[in-house]
Formats: sequence, structure tokens, C-alpha cells
Amino acid sequence: MVDLETDKPVVLAFATPIFRHHWPDAEATPVNVGLKAEILARQAREPSAKLSNIGGWQSNPDLFNWKVPELQQLQRWIDQAYGAVMCQQLDTTRFKSRFTRIGWANVNESGHYNRTHIHPNAHWSGVYYVDMGQPDPSLIHNGAIELLDPRPAVGVYTLPGVTTSGAGALQPKTGMMLLFPSWLRHSVLPYRGQGPRITISFNLRVEELSFDEEVARQ
Repeated sequence: MVDLETDKPVVLAFATPIFRHHWPDAEATPVNVGLKAEILARQAREPSAKLSNIGGWQSNPDLFNWKVPELQQLQRWIDQAYGAVMCQQLDTTRFKSRFTRIGWANVNESGHYNRTHIHPNAHWSGVYYVDMGQPDPSLIHNGAIELLDPRPAVGVYTLPGVTTSGAGALQPKTGMMLLFPSWLRHSVLPYRGQGPRITISFNLRVEELSFDEEVARQ
């Protein structure tokens, strides 16, 4: 049970943490260029995994074993995202943690999408946007990631100005990373446009977590 006692007049109970960060120089660095080249080369020679993807291509979940130097920078960005969400969740920076990661690449052409799903056996899940292709700008939420509200009864009433849609969409950009709890149901809406849309998905599983002595006594 969560203790909601606080001196604040309004409490955001059961909020879901979502990390979002855009590295503005990602397109100008060789990171995305190298990742894109390797992903498209593997797509040409390897069959697609079949999970939540409707159309498109998905690699095996061995991405972090690929011998690609650009993955080192990607892993550093993932470490930053993990540190940010854990500090927010734990309300302290005074902790030590070890986690394992798995990742896979995705290539969607026009009309492809991903069904609603979760990521079992992980604590955090994320996506990094390598190349957004050339989406049709006239379409709303074209290829957006849709996050479903985990509160099952959120839509039982409506009030003017109060959002109770039950879902939220984030429009991705090249160089953006998202990180969210693995239990959060999500989907990828159909992408309509020219050129392939390339992303990297990953799961993080916390294997060890400890605090320094002063924090542990609190």
C-alpha cells in the first residue's frame, strides 16, 4: 500500500513515470548513420521476428551483442535515461544498481504498425528513434506511440476540460528516446509516408539495487 499522506493540497496519486529526451545533435553525429546502415543490412539478410508487429521487420533481441561501435553511445544514453527515472522513483541519487538489457531493431514501411502490448519479465522498456522516414504531415498522430491509461475506470465520467480519453500519443522525432514501465500497455499507430521508419526497442531488468547506509535507515 502506498502512503499518500502529504502536506500538499493536491496529490498526484498513481502517476506513471515516462522519460522523454531528445538528443538534438543525433542526426548530425555518426551514431544514427551507423545504426541505420547496420539495421537495414540485417533486414536484407535476416527474417523478421513476429510479435506485436503488423507488417514491417523486427530483428532478434540480440541487438546489444552486435559488433557496431555506435551502440556504445546508445548504451550511454540508455544509462542516462535509467538513472533519471530511478532517481525520480526513489527520490534519491544515493543508490547503486545493476541492470541487464536486451534490445531489438524495428523497420516499418508505410501502413505498418504495432498492436497493443506490454513487455513481460522487465522493469523498464524504451524506444530510440533512429530515422523517422518522411511521414505524411497532413495526418494527425502519424506513426505515434500510443500509451494506454492504466486506470481501468478513467472513462466512466466526463467533465469539460478534464481529459479522460484513456490514451495518450507521443509524436516521435529522430534522436528521441522514451523510457516507461514495462507493464504500461502501448502500441504504435500506423505510419504513413515515404522511406523506412527505423527504431530500436529495449527492455531493462533490475538485477541489484542497494542504498547507502543513511538512506537505508530512513
